Amino acid sequence: MAEPSSDAATASATRKNKADPGWKYYHSLVEGDTNTIVCNFCGKITKGGITRAKQHLIGKSGNVAACKKTPPNVVEVLKEYMATKKNGTTYSTSGSGNMANVRDFEFGEPIGCDGSEDKFADSCNAATSAKTKCGTKKGPMEKFCKNPENAINRRKMEMLRQMNIRESMDKNEVLKVHQHIARFWYQAGLSFNLIKLKSFENMVAAIGQYGPHLPIPSYHDIRVPLLKKEVEYTENLMKGHREQWVKYGCTIMSDAWTDRKQRCIINFLINSQAGTMFLKSVDGSDFVKTGEKLFELLDAIVEEVGEENVVQVVTDNGSNYVLAGKLLEEKRKHIYWTPCAAHCIDLMLEDIGKLPLIRKIIRRAINLVGFIYAHSSTLSLLKKFTNKRELVRHAITRFATSYLTLERLHKEKANIRKMFTSDE
Repeated sequence: MAEPSSDAATASATRKNKADPGWKYYHSLVEGDTNTIVCNFCGKITKGGITRAKQHLIGKSGNVAACKKTPPNVVEVLKEYMATKKNGTTYSTSGSGNMANVRDFEFGEPIGCDGSEDKFADSCNAATSAKTKCGTKKGPMEKFCKNPENAINRRKMEMLRQMNIRESMDKNEVLKVHQHIARFWYQAGLSFNLIKLKSFENMVAAIGQYGPHLPIPSYHDIRVPLLKKEVEYTENLMKGHREQWVKYGCTIMSDAWTDRKQRCIINFLINSQAGTMFLKSVDGSDFVKTGEKLFELLDAIVEEVGEENVVQVVTDNGSNYVLAGKLLEEKRKHIYWTPCAAHCIDLMLEDIGKLPLIRKIIRRAINLVGFIYAHSSTLSLLKKFTNKRELVRHAITRFATSYLTLERLHKEKANIRKMFTSDE
C-alpha cells in the first residue's frame, strides 16, 4: 500500500491533536502551528505542543511553570483525561470510556517538530508496522524512517523503557564510542557545556538511526549550502516574533561594543511578548560619534521593522545617542526614545567616583590589587591566605568594577592583613 503524503499525514495528525480537550483552554500563536501555543487564562506562550501545555494548566512540575489562574474544574477535567489515556482507555466527556491502545508520552518535542503527541504516535506506529512487515530482520534506516526527526522521536520512545540484558552487555562498545566523541571534543577545544545542547543529542540520534556508511559533509557543504538552509530555518522560527510585533508592538534595542580589531559594532535587537530577537549588526566605526548619522541608522532600522510596529527605541546615554533619539522623536511622533537604565547607573557610578574622597580610596585599592597581581609570589601568597579567592580587578570601561573591588577588599581585609604581616 502506498504511504500517504507528508502534507496529508500532517493534516491528519493536526486534526487528531485538535480533538484533545486541552485545546479548549489554548489557542495557536500562529495559525496552523500546534507547537507554539498561548494559554487562555494567563497568556503564557508554551512550546512543545498540547502535552506540555496541559502540564502548565494542571501545575505538573518539571518541564514548564504552573498556571496560577486555571480554574479547579479545568484541572480536574485534564487530570482525568490524562489518567484515562495513560491507563489505555479513551477519554469521554460523559465519564465512560472504551479500552483502546493509547500511549501517552510526557516530554517536549525537539526543534523542528510541531509538538503534537498524536503526530508522534502516528510516526511510531508507522515505524512499528514497517518493522512487523519486514519480520525480525534488522535493516538500514530507509526501511523504517528517512526523516531524522522521526529518528529523534524513536530514540525518545526507546529511552522510556528499562535497559535490557543486551544493552547492559554492550557497555564496553558504548564506552568506545563515547571515547571517540570525547577525543573530538578535546582536539577541537570545545567547552564541556556544549554536550548539554539539545542539538548535539539530536545529531547523535540521527547518526545512530542512519547506521553505517553515513557520508561526512564536506568543507564546502557545511560552509555554504547547509549554512543557507540553517539560516532559512532560523528565519522561519522568527515568523512568530514578527507576527507579535504587528499585534502588540515591539522595542528596538541597540548595543554598541568594540571588538578586538577596535571596530565599533552596533547590535540591534527586537523585544516583544514573544521574546528578544537579534536583528543585525552594523559596523559604525565611521559615524558612531556623530548624532546625525546615528539618527539615519536608527531611522532605517525603524523603517525595516515597520514604523507602525515600533513603540520605543532604547540606546546608550551618550550625547550622540541623545541627539539621535531627539531627532527620531521629532520625525516619528508616536515613537519614544528611552535611555538604557544600566548605562545610566554606570554613568552615575562614574560621577560618584570623581568625588575627592571616593577617588582617593579607589586609586589606593587599584594600586594595591595591581601590586599583588604584578608579582607571582605575592599572588601565590594571596591565594594561600584567602583560600584561593580572587580579588576583583579594575576594568577601565566598567565603573562598577571599582566598587566591586572595594567590596572584595573589605571582605578579605583580615586575610590580607595577615598576609602582609606574615614572615613570608
